[in-house]
Amino acid sequence: MFALAAASALLTAPLAMAETPWQAAHPARAQVLERAAQLDRRIAHARWMGAISPWRAAALQRQVAQVRWRQDLMARRQGGDLVRGQWWALNRQEDAISREIAQ
Repeated sequence: MFALAAASALLTAPLAMAETPWQAAHPARAQVLERAAQLDRRIAHARWMGAISPWRAAALQRQVAQVRWRQDLMARRQGGDLVRGQWWALNRQEDAISREIAQ
């Protein structure tokens, strides 16, 4: 019984560590992308609930896609990561999208 519990703990330990090596190496990019994914989920939920029209949802999703594209472009120019000002600017854009979803 003890061996089964120990084996179970060892198998679930990697699942508890959600941070991948890429996320550890690029924390600013990972944060921006995770927040973009969360915005996409909020847009889908708001559309499903009828809080926003399908056209407005599509426009917001395009804005989120643009944030993803911009972070990728900025990171490529900086050798793979974002500098603080870029990270801050992308977060402000995501803040604006978040406010539009809430309206």
